[in-house]
Amino acid sequence: MKTKWILIGEIVATQGSKGEVRVIPHTEFPERFLDMDHVLLFRESDPEPYGRVPVESSRFHKRFVLLKLEGVDTIEQAQALKGMLIKVDYRDVVPLPPGRHYIFELIGLKVVTDDGLELGVIDDVIQTGANDVYVVNPNPGLTKQRQILIPVVESVVLDVNLEDQVVLVNLLDGLLD
Repeated sequence: MKTKWILIGEIVATQGSKGEVRVIPHTEFPERFLDMDHVLLFRESDPEPYGRVPVESSRFHKRFVLLKLEGVDTIEQAQALKGMLIKVDYRDVVPLPPGRHYIFELIGLKVVTDDGLELGVIDDVIQTGANDVYVVNPNPGLTKQRQILIPVVESVVLDVNLEDQVVLVNLLDGLLD
């Protein structure tokens, strides 16, 4: 099964003395915090939520999102939440424009060349700034390389089919050497 929970923030500190917490957003859409009526809190190693806590208020301050959570009214109560992760169900992520995909959607997809050669599966995505790079764990015997690095550019990545779990690529010369 694909990832069920997607990290969108981490509580890193308290803010003031009335129970607010500072959250570092781990999302391209930090404004989503302004519309949340509750958060799902996770301890780092927990596979399921530690708790579902209503949000009383939210606002931005510098690079942080400040949250006031229901029942958290003192600095001590807020301090106890430090290190908690805020996640959402994968079905609740902000929709991306056509042709863009979340990394969690790409991990595990099979990569196939346009002439039918199965290269392996996507293990990671490197975000370089110029273009992303798919890190592919190659199928046994295909190459001596531990990884195949595929630049995510229009001439190389021809199609991403999430339904069939396949990425179609035009393999550049030398990528398997």
